[in-house]
Amino acid sequence: MRHVMNQTSLFALLAAGVLLIGLSNGVSVQAEVTEKGLFGMVEISSDNLDALPRWQKVMESFPKLAAAAKACDAKIEDCKSQQMTLWRTKIAELEREDKRIQMHGINRFLNGWKHNASDPGNGSDAEWIAPLEFISNGGGSRDFSVMKYISLKELGFDPDTMRIVIANDVLRNETHGLLSVELRGKRYILDSINNTILDDHHINYYLPLYSVNETTRWAHIPQDYLIAQEASGSEKND
Repeated sequence: MRHVMNQTSLFALLAAGVLLIGLSNGVSVQAEVTEKGLFGMVEISSDNLDALPRWQKVMESFPKLAAAAKACDAKIEDCKSQQMTLWRTKIAELEREDKRIQMHGINRFLNGWKHNASDPGNGSDAEWIAPLEFISNGGGSRDFSVMKYISLKELGFDPDTMRIVIANDVLRNETHGLLSVELRGKRYILDSINNTILDDHHINYYLPLYSVNETTRWAHIPQDYLIAQEASGSEKND
């Protein structure tokens, strides 16, 4: 059943969301609230990505990757590395497959790339690795998510249905990067440490901190926060 927010809770969520997405800098933004978002959390979205300059820098590198991929597809001798050749071969192999098979194929294939054991690339102050660098050297979980995003986008997935998710892994007590993909009414999670793709409702050990794609950033707030706000409002009104 859909949960209806009262005005007090809605105002509190919007205020919290502005703080979480780091947009209280005088810039006019579009913000929307979704009550049942990723992992069942309340979401507040913004179309302003200025709070993530490192993600913007990675997006600026996408054309360079596309040019290298095009050259590799045209002439195998022009592939920049063996890893590039393997990636282009996998993309070609999956082009005519069903979307679900494509998701599984890309997730499993890229999970075989080199994992950075210390995974330093997930910290908020760390640089995001450009995709061309990832192809040659591998990276952390966030970088795996970016590469999966790019791969599925090339296979025809709508970028608006995908997000790179930065979450707290409550089991391992560390920050972890994921890719969320909406397909046929469900949200699936592609994880660098799991070759199985799961519906987000079946996962309870990731607490999303924020998520992002090329047009939107989302802040995530637990439903418990909403319930507490409404309870507090009710007490004040009694």
